[in-house]
Amino acid sequence: MHEISIWFSYTHMRQSLPFNHGRNLISTFRDVQERACQWPRICCAIAVCVAMSLAMVAEMVATPAEFPPLVPLVQRPATQSPGKLPTSIAATRVSTHAPITKPGSDAPQTATPAPSIAANNRWLVTFTFSPTLAIPKQVALAGDFNNWNKLAVPMRRAKNGSWSTSVELPEGTHLYKFVVDNETWLTDPKNTNTLPDGNGGNNSVLRLGELLSLDPTQAKRGDGKINPIALGHNPTRAQECERFDDNLWVIRYRTLANDVDSVNLATREFGVLPMRRVGQLGPFEWWEVVLPKITSPTDYTFLIQDGTTQLRDDEIYFLDPKNASTFATPDWAKNAIWYQIMVDRFRNGDTSNDPDNTRPWKSEWYSPSSWEGKDGETFYNHFVFGRMYGGDIAGMQQSLPYLKNLGVNALYLLPMFQASTPHKYNATNYIHIDDAFGKKGGYEKAAAAEDLLDSSTWTWTDSDKQFLAFIKEAKKQGFHVVIDGVFNHVGTRHPAFMDVQKNGKASPYADWFNIKSWEPFVYEGWFGYSELPTFRKNDKHGIASESARKHIFEVTKRWMDPNGDGDPSDGVDGWRLDVPNEVPMAFWHEWRKFVKQINPNAYITGEIWTRADAWLDGKSFDAVMNYEFCKPAIQWMFNRTNKMKPSELDAQLGKLRLAYPSEATYVMQNLVDSHDTDRIVSMALNPDRTYNDNNREQSGTTYNASKPRAEDYRRARLLALLQMTYVGAPMIWYGTEVGMWGSGDPNNRKPMLWKDLQPYEKPDENQVMPEQLNFYQAATTLRNAHAALRTGSFQTVLTDDVKNVWVFLRADKHEQVLVALNAGDQAAEIALPAELSEQSGGKWKLVFGSATEKAIFPNPTIAGISGRVWVRPTPTK
Repeated sequence: MHEISIWFSYTHMRQSLPFNHGRNLISTFRDVQERACQWPRICCAIAVCVAMSLAMVAEMVATPAEFPPLVPLVQRPATQSPGKLPTSIAATRVSTHAPITKPGSDAPQTATPAPSIAANNRWLVTFTFSPTLAIPKQVALAGDFNNWNKLAVPMRRAKNGSWSTSVELPEGTHLYKFVVDNETWLTDPKNTNTLPDGNGGNNSVLRLGELLSLDPTQAKRGDGKINPIALGHNPTRAQECERFDDNLWVIRYRTLANDVDSVNLATREFGVLPMRRVGQLGPFEWWEVVLPKITSPTDYTFLIQDGTTQLRDDEIYFLDPKNASTFATPDWAKNAIWYQIMVDRFRNGDTSNDPDNTRPWKSEWYSPSSWEGKDGETFYNHFVFGRMYGGDIAGMQQSLPYLKNLGVNALYLLPMFQASTPHKYNATNYIHIDDAFGKKGGYEKAAAAEDLLDSSTWTWTDSDKQFLAFIKEAKKQGFHVVIDGVFNHVGTRHPAFMDVQKNGKASPYADWFNIKSWEPFVYEGWFGYSELPTFRKNDKHGIASESARKHIFEVTKRWMDPNGDGDPSDGVDGWRLDVPNEVPMAFWHEWRKFVKQINPNAYITGEIWTRADAWLDGKSFDAVMNYEFCKPAIQWMFNRTNKMKPSELDAQLGKLRLAYPSEATYVMQNLVDSHDTDRIVSMALNPDRTYNDNNREQSGTTYNASKPRAEDYRRARLLALLQMTYVGAPMIWYGTEVGMWGSGDPNNRKPMLWKDLQPYEKPDENQVMPEQLNFYQAATTLRNAHAALRTGSFQTVLTDDVKNVWVFLRADKHEQVLVALNAGDQAAEIALPAELSEQSGGKWKLVFGSATEKAIFPNPTIAGISGRVWVRPTPTK
């Protein structure tokens, strides 16, 4: 009994000792026990106790380092403030252990976690809106915390005429608006803090918590003062703890900017590792270290040094490489060059499936056909929006050699499903490919025999089969194919919605849609459009109806694994999601798991127009359409009055790289224009405008809709070179590569220009530009030839705000690629740092750009509005 009690006493003591102390005590215990077996039991116990104590002391002396290090802990304040708030908002802190309140008429509404900087700190926030004009019948609160759902958080009217509601929010930055009478979206009149909303207006901004009130200008390195509130690390965020490249891990830590001299990572397994400062995001500075290969669980913490003051983070973190939740994106997407296609406008390869009143492909865009305008409609009101040009699957398949020669290898197709419009965003049915894209006449017969709720009744039309054959051929030629998923709304001809209209509450689909009134029949249409009835939403599942979710999941599987054999090679390679911010996040979390179960290498990208931190956490999307890339790039290259300096561009893009996990950064769709914006050369002709704002001719703006100038095309080519050399996957909107131009929708969706179909009507305005096409082919060839441009590291070399030059380095273990871009009108000589000289690292070879300018390193010359690219082997250290 004495031996047992002593052993348990030791075990208890052992748990309080540093990790390695006592590692060999079990063998020591057994050795002593064997030697003392002939002694009286009490002597044996004493001997064991002495031997164990000696072994413990000996091992403690022999251990080279303590873990955790014997350093004073960070002392955080006991109370926290919500920070400086506008007068329309009040906040009280919620206990971090309090249960989250479920949504209800009398309860605080919960919010989907935003990209929070301190997700454990939650606040009950009361918003108040005081109307100044007409008295509203209803007011609601919508924001990024409820996916901009204008029905999720209704506000209550007080006796004084104000409206208020309370929402539980995590600490961080939140965007919001007030929605008056279900249609008017207003910023908070008592909050002057706003950000552009991407649609020509603004969102109100709430910065919640002391963290966001921190002022880095009050900090000073080396003064021995460390701000404890700013310190932090969240190992559950992919941005702060990320695995890559065979069990190497990137760990990041946050401090107040300009506040500390150094941060070190202290680990059990590897000792103390210095972290490097990688950039600033808001008031915070971020530090990073790459851990060596980890094969077993390890603990870690952080040491913060400023002047003579050293503190240890007050948490011990645990990393288990086998069980850690990691964020991985498809490798093929890291090597992608995307090409976006609107099928009806790309190429007509089969006239037998043309819809009635199909427009001649080569007809002049602004001239009406004989059948247009007979009913009193005008060009913009609205016959141009319904035009059909006959583009189809056959046309895409015939064009695969063209796309191969262009150098693209991934196709993003606008909606393919049965619908009445040319763009197909008003789906009549997710089960079938539109007959106008395939074979005429098969849809109606198939749909009449099918039950939306029973996938065993679903059949394959000739159009469906033709699309699957196209996928097979595209993959054979080296392409990946992603299609548009529009799972927020459908068209009014969708069988489920038509059944609801007919049968009302008795319809099996009655819970699918957001019905506001049955008598009279009133429903929610997306963005106020009655042609686009939206699905009913809730916080728990996103899409509220279980049968609607099941239907979408079965549709997803149908197109990802058509024959259902468990091999997804015969299906689409992923999805681009339309207006995903309209659907609560819970749906995308469930849906992502389902998609990745079908095909772990499937690609998921979303239409998000702003910073997308919350969507790129490994739980929702792999990437987004990276509008945040092109906005500052265009400000630098195109603007004249509101021009962005190259140093500012570099800083903004650096913040994006810091905000997102690298797995997401390398697969972002780096577009410059799309089906929703004016075309890129027309943007160059119209500088100093907010991106995608006031760019539609029909809106009566001052937009210059004439053909762009030669300089505009030069600047567009320089932007394309940036796309092909920057981090992420470039994307080309069909026709941009041949010089197509136009204002916003609908004039950005003209029929594709094909050399073999020339001449078009008005050939001076509508013809393939060989110089533009040749440049794109050369730029894609450059990217495809150098892996460092696709998956290599990024390093800023220099920014010259006077000469308007930006130089950066892409590198991997095999080669370095030096990219120099000059957005200025004049040639510029640059001065490269010594480590990039040919004397220190080897000779550079020009692989892109003019060979006529001086190329003597380290002072090469870059012609105005152009770029040059050099390559050399990565120097050995």
